[in-house]
Amino acid sequence: MDKVPVRRSLLVLAAWAVTIALVKGSIAAQSAPARSELQHFITRRGDNLIDGDEEFRFVGANMPGLVLPYDYWLGIPERMVLPTPWEQADGLESLRRMGAGCTRTWNLPIRHPKAERQAWHYVWGPGEFNEEAFKTLDHLLAAANRHGVRIMLDLTADCGDYLGGVGTYAAHRGKPRPAFFSDPQIKDDFKALVRHVLSRVNTVTGTPYKDDKAILAWQFGNEMDCTKPDPKVQAAWQAEMAAYVKQLDPNHLVAYGQRFLPAEPDPNVDIVVQHFYGGDWVSWCRRARAATEGKRPLVVSEFGMKTGVEPYQGVLDEVIRNGTAGIMVWSMYFHHRDGGFWWHAIPTDRSEGLMFSYHWPGFDIGSRIDERPILHALREASFRIRGLPVEPRRPPEAPELLPFDRVPMFSWRGSAGASGYDVQRAGDAAGPWETIAANLSDAEVAYRPLYSDTTARPGEKWCYRVIARNEAGASAASNVVGPVGIEGLCIVDELRDFNLAEKNTEGLKLVNAANSYYGEYLYRAKGEAGEALRYRVPFGMSRVRLWAWGPPAQPHYRLSVSTDGHRFEPLAVESSETTYTANRGGQKVTQMRVEGEVPPGMKLLEIKWVGPSELDRVEIHSP
Repeated sequence: MDKVPVRRSLLVLAAWAVTIALVKGSIAAQSAPARSELQHFITRRGDNLIDGDEEFRFVGANMPGLVLPYDYWLGIPERMVLPTPWEQADGLESLRRMGAGCTRTWNLPIRHPKAERQAWHYVWGPGEFNEEAFKTLDHLLAAANRHGVRIMLDLTADCGDYLGGVGTYAAHRGKPRPAFFSDPQIKDDFKALVRHVLSRVNTVTGTPYKDDKAILAWQFGNEMDCTKPDPKVQAAWQAEMAAYVKQLDPNHLVAYGQRFLPAEPDPNVDIVVQHFYGGDWVSWCRRARAATEGKRPLVVSEFGMKTGVEPYQGVLDEVIRNGTAGIMVWSMYFHHRDGGFWWHAIPTDRSEGLMFSYHWPGFDIGSRIDERPILHALREASFRIRGLPVEPRRPPEAPELLPFDRVPMFSWRGSAGASGYDVQRAGDAAGPWETIAANLSDAEVAYRPLYSDTTARPGEKWCYRVIARNEAGASAASNVVGPVGIEGLCIVDELRDFNLAEKNTEGLKLVNAANSYYGEYLYRAKGEAGEALRYRVPFGMSRVRLWAWGPPAQPHYRLSVSTDGHRFEPLAVESSETTYTANRGGQKVTQMRVEGEVPPGMKLLEIKWVGPSELDRVEIHSP
């Protein structure tokens, strides 16, 4: 069942060039063709899915980032990038460790006719395809075969087509949105996408997509009933497209549905899918199964956005009891190539509601949405639905420490299934090694360096490595970075609390609500004019950097420094700002960056609010 994937172990390094070469080698190794663990296409027998001669049932998770881990709310450019093969493999390994038998991707983005081409657009326009983006899909299918995880692949979207979908196809022809389902030219445009995908030959494995056993089913798109065309028009569209898919690819199943239950599925539609949000999931599942029993397999391809493990446990029990073929939670994300995780809203605040993102195996930061117990309920159910005992957890694989120099502020590529990491330091790559930070979470910092060693001193040389751990044990050590000649240090405050500050005014409040509107960063200190934070740095300062959010085109902070805490001098700073427009509601939010050089000898920094704003990171660099 849960075989440990073969990975190339990293040699102890003493030079940056070798470290970088090994990191690149690791990516290439995970992308290379390998024997598939999947021996059969999934077929349909009545209202059951079949794997060879056995019934196929699963508990899984949506992983939209496998195609594009997009920043939905603000569209920050550096977040709108295609996933790397390493990231995809990490996501699939996380699913594998959960016992997940299937995952579901998001739609293949199409460029709007008035928008510029972006590297993440899979479709430039009708009949025009981005080959480099489709190579991302090649790597995904290669990795899915290696990890033994099936994929339900969405081709476009009706509801949620903010990356391009039903409305975008219509816009390319100057037609209203509902024309997608009736206009012959637009239908031909969509068929061009279907034809391009189904006839593609994987550049990694050499396998035609239509012969790839990792694909569980083709899904025309996400919630293809939101436009609400005439029911007869939509039924005709579904029948036409399902027949076209079967003509091109008789090996794979076709899935359709989402918010409605067809009285009688089209003969070429194999799976009826449903999405459960709000309401009584158990009752919904019973009704859906009653409507499909004896006709088609039922898959709950999205459910979630509730807190408390009870509703999850209830619907999982019902799915297993009533013969539903599979169920997938919305949604899960994987480790980031530069350290930490990708996020899709931050689960520190229940008001995020619509867009929770989970990270395996669950972390303290997700306690407000009950991340850990929910994920463990999913894992237990993934074995129970197959009639198997729950497998014991396995220790994580070794992480990858990323290169750095001069300042010991760094990140590592996390290990699937790791709950914490030990950072170790030694004067020589051969050791002896000292643990300088134990069981650190890589889910507490978003999109920024994970750790800063402030116990080193300039002039010293140190080697560093990282060890991953979980309840089953510790990994082997990562690669070694170093010896690093220390030239400076950096005190970092992510504002989770005020423990790093010497003092703060009472009106300064710690917040972590609505983080999607704040770049998906985790914590902030919110203040009005007159509030202040003070830091003491015994070994002196050389430079200060702040990141914050607030109204544009006005001052927000006044910085001052002191040698003794009695007399403070104003610090000259440079400021820049970037304004983003939120996809949901059109709200404009502005991120500010404030930076200043500190004169020699200064040991105290005071940050005073001169207007309303939310400070989300402070960096104090020492000589």
